[in-house]
Amino acid sequence: MNNKNIDYGKIKNNLQNYIEPNIYYCCQCGKCSAGCPAVDLYDFKPHQVISLIQSNRIDEIVNSSAIWLCLECDICSNRCPENISIAAIMNYLRVSTWQKNTKKVKNISIFYKLFVRIVQFFGRSYEPGLILGLNIGTGRFLNDFDIAVDILKKRKIKVLPEFVKGRKKISKATKKYL
Repeated sequence: MNNKNIDYGKIKNNLQNYIEPNIYYCCQCGKCSAGCPAVDLYDFKPHQVISLIQSNRIDEIVNSSAIWLCLECDICSNRCPENISIAAIMNYLRVSTWQKNTKKVKNISIFYKLFVRIVQFFGRSYEPGLILGLNIGTGRFLNDFDIAVDILKKRKIKVLPEFVKGRKKISKATKKYL
């Protein structure tokens, strides 16, 4: 992976001064990791990400799967006794390194670009379009087709997309993420 264009000092400075000033209050209690629904997918748990930042090892986080698989559900942040916004940290790390070719998780760039474009167009996520686009983009055309019929029958997701009012503002705001 090509990480030579990443300014780790700037990332750390922004994390400390703008994103999460309380980052050094983390006592490594692990409550964030205990509540994370995706923790088993990560190579670094949320509390380990904070520890790596504290010890100036941001390059290891950037090269990990953790920032790319974070669901941003905010459970980690809500469980933190020091009120550290771990989800905001993960998002900042993902966004600040996005265009630096650091994506460790296979096909994550296809998913990310597709998701942002769908949000730009509809003003919100549209799961069938995301699934179809991801299947086409990865060359796995019939991936999950067997469960799609059951999901549609149960009306778990809508076939037709819903459009949000003010889509142009959303589209404009998301352009920086591509």
